[in-house]
Amino acid sequence: MASNVTAQSVLQKISVDHLECSICTNHFRQPKLLDCLHSFCLQCLHGLRQSQDPSGTGTKLQCPLCRRETMLKGSGVADLPNNFAFSALVEEVTMQKKLLEGQGSEIKCQACDEENQAISRCMDCDHFLCQDCQKAHGRMTVMKTHKIYTMAQLRSGEIVYKSKLREEVPKCGKHPDQNLNVYCNLCEQIICTTCSVLDHAKHSLIGLTEAAEKCKKKVTEMVQKSESRKTELSTTIEETSKSQKKLDTMFANTQNKISKKAQQEITKFKQEIAKIQKEEQKLLKETDMIYKDKLKALEAAQATNSKEVSQTEHKLEEVKQLMNQASCYEILELQQKLLHNLSELTGKQPQQVPDNFNFMDFEEGERSLGRLILEEPRAAEKLKLRPARSCVKEKWELKTEVKNFELPNAFITHVEALSNNKVMALSIKSNILFHKTNMSPTIHPIITVSLPGSQHERTPIPQRLQINGLTDVMCIAVSKDDKLLALDGPVVKVFNKQHQLLHQFTPGRGSDSQPTCLAVDDSNLIAVGYKGKNEISLHNPDGSLIRRLPAPRIANCLTMYNQCLIYSCYPTWFNKMLLCVDYYGASVFSVDMTSMQRGLFPTGVCCDSDGSIYVAVCGHPTGDILHYSPDGKYIGCVIKGCGSPRGITFTSDGDLVVAAGQSVKVYHRV
Repeated sequence: MASNVTAQSVLQKISVDHLECSICTNHFRQPKLLDCLHSFCLQCLHGLRQSQDPSGTGTKLQCPLCRRETMLKGSGVADLPNNFAFSALVEEVTMQKKLLEGQGSEIKCQACDEENQAISRCMDCDHFLCQDCQKAHGRMTVMKTHKIYTMAQLRSGEIVYKSKLREEVPKCGKHPDQNLNVYCNLCEQIICTTCSVLDHAKHSLIGLTEAAEKCKKKVTEMVQKSESRKTELSTTIEETSKSQKKLDTMFANTQNKISKKAQQEITKFKQEIAKIQKEEQKLLKETDMIYKDKLKALEAAQATNSKEVSQTEHKLEEVKQLMNQASCYEILELQQKLLHNLSELTGKQPQQVPDNFNFMDFEEGERSLGRLILEEPRAAEKLKLRPARSCVKEKWELKTEVKNFELPNAFITHVEALSNNKVMALSIKSNILFHKTNMSPTIHPIITVSLPGSQHERTPIPQRLQINGLTDVMCIAVSKDDKLLALDGPVVKVFNKQHQLLHQFTPGRGSDSQPTCLAVDDSNLIAVGYKGKNEISLHNPDGSLIRRLPAPRIANCLTMYNQCLIYSCYPTWFNKMLLCVDYYGASVFSVDMTSMQRGLFPTGVCCDSDGSIYVAVCGHPTGDILHYSPDGKYIGCVIKGCGSPRGITFTSDGDLVVAAGQSVKVYHRV
């Protein structure tokens, strides 16, 4: 009884999936190994190639399991590496099944032609023996030392049947009479002694055992890295699950707060019940929409990470099976494939959601039900707020001016501040006449300027950036983590700090949808304005569309602050507007600028850290900077006569940077 359990355990340790070809679902016959480490029967691969490439002229074969392509060489499928480990395993399992299932009586003697029933096996001859042949073994001197085991010993599992395929030594393709017994480090291949002398005499050669140990060490290190990445993915999944649970809780609490406040207002003001209920439903609808959007993003991250974990587990299992079963020859032969597959696993990063992605709250209002809050206030940002700035007229003075751009007919149109006290500026070739500017995209240098710490430091020297992949830049923006966003024709391109292209997307809805302005907020959400379409499209950091919002008469000025989009409309002599809408298209304020600065047109807009709005206006011969409160109230003109201002922005130190035509001017508050 115990012996049968021992023998049965031999089979239980072997997965059926590792014995059967996934194409024919039968035991492997002449298994071949693809680059992705999946194995299939030789004949099945011939049929697969015929179905994928009927002409037979192609050099690629696509794996039916993972869709990865394998390059074919020489004789095609026949030249793929043999999986001797699987062949041996199939033979061993087949024989063990026969022994366990009572088919041992069908096993005939392999040492004579009389087809007698086998009663034992000679491990040295690799033959099953009948009673007579077993006696003959005992009588012959050269065979007396052979190891012979009974069928009962094999059936019980006391002696495990081992295929001779495991001991097979590959022969040299150039010298078939010689074994492969040397490894060339330079060529990364196994060779025979003759090849080592004739073709590899000056190369670095080592023995197979040493080479196999080195290969095993490399594979082990990569397996450890892959295991670490699997752990990281699993941890990310757990954290995302916690974040989703927290989002669910805050979603429920937010709904409860809204409903509770709504009921209080209904009780207090019965005459406004219908109005309050309508506002409640709007807020709940917005809350539900935001919740579903965030939930969709969380579920997508979970699905992606779960898929990565599953694929990592499968790949690691395949590598482990191969390393456990393969010979040193196969390990060395497959070294590059093994390391390449493991390198792919370690190179991927888990998909994460922002830290505050699960935040959602409701703020009660005095004249209305209240508003949704989608970003958790940060202590550092609270300290920066200066409420008095919204109602007091300020005084600014010039701190420094950069002129030496050395670009003929260049006109600075956009400026963006980086976190390292540098400013990035966009210059476009121009022909200026009165207040009308003819912009040509034929020249579009992007320049960086290191700002001085004080007025006494030397004037900085601009440096022109060499950024590959830009051809028709009309607008730039910089994210909080210093990524560069460029509006290059109809395409938005995103670059890292080293100005290497990360990704790009086309935000418009057709060939006639030409973007004219661009902005990015602190959460890396991207807004793109379309002058001809009178709309703004809001996008996730990866470029996927969130929604499109109506933006009547939007022109070339756009900024983002506190879940709001602020822009100036396309100016005319009799109508100049400053408008603000939230991320769902609801109007926050609309300001008529016509009477403020007659003859001047809005050309740039930005927000300070407390939400104060600054607008550049330009005319002939010069322009000004206007100051508005966060709710759109006009405070006054803070800078007069600053050249031909276009784009404006704030540095992290609170200095105001102005693209002033032929120069870049930096002002500080006094």
